Amino acid sequence: MIKIFCDKNLDKEVYLDFADFSIAGVDFGLKIKKAHPDITKENYESYIDNFYQENQESIKQSARELQEKIDVTQDAFFEAVRNVFKKDYSKSDFKGVLSIFDCNPRYPEKNLFQIYYRRDLLGKMEVVCHEAMHFIFFQFCSEQCGDLIKGYDPNGGVYWRLSEIFNVIILNQPAFRNILEREEQLFYPDLQDALEAAKEIWIAGDGDVEYFVENMLKHLI
Repeated sequence: MIKIFCDKNLDKEVYLDFADFSIAGVDFGLKIKKAHPDITKENYESYIDNFYQENQESIKQSARELQEKIDVTQDAFFEAVRNVFKKDYSKSDFKGVLSIFDCNPRYPEKNLFQIYYRRDLLGKMEVVCHEAMHFIFFQFCSEQCGDLIKGYDPNGGVYWRLSEIFNVIILNQPAFRNILEREEQLFYPDLQDALEAAKEIWIAGDGDVEYFVENMLKHLI
């Protein structure tokens, strides 16, 4: 089940984590500064408090619209997930938290992720499916590919790169494209070459996730 929340205190943590952070060709600090040119490490707490106070209705409306969209699509999403992983993950709890920053971090240990509230509805829905797919992928790998992913960090390095590439392949399958109503794009430009290899490995393994994980890890290491 996927539920949407708001949490301004999480945004305070995210600001500190991403204000000077970039990875794989994406500068998150610059994205924050473009949307919020007046925020600084000296005023970020009061800035975020004030922003939530002044924009509370639009943030809440964004959350309501997204939850309504999720409620009418998540059965189809989890059915498509079942067809990929051969397992039902619909009873797992996934928590989406709206954010005033366009960073969209994920916290696998909590099944929690953020969504930029100013995206259009389909854009927010794409983030929801993208992040939920990450958590499902990590859970599957922990259960079925434990020896292969032992010692790897889902938030960085080859395992992180693998998860981003996997999402592009899976979320562009017809069942997910029907839900997302748009093409899933690779967010990190530096992963483009690895994505092309991944497409060939996915086809060679005939959609077997374990085969894909084993062979993509060899490619990425």
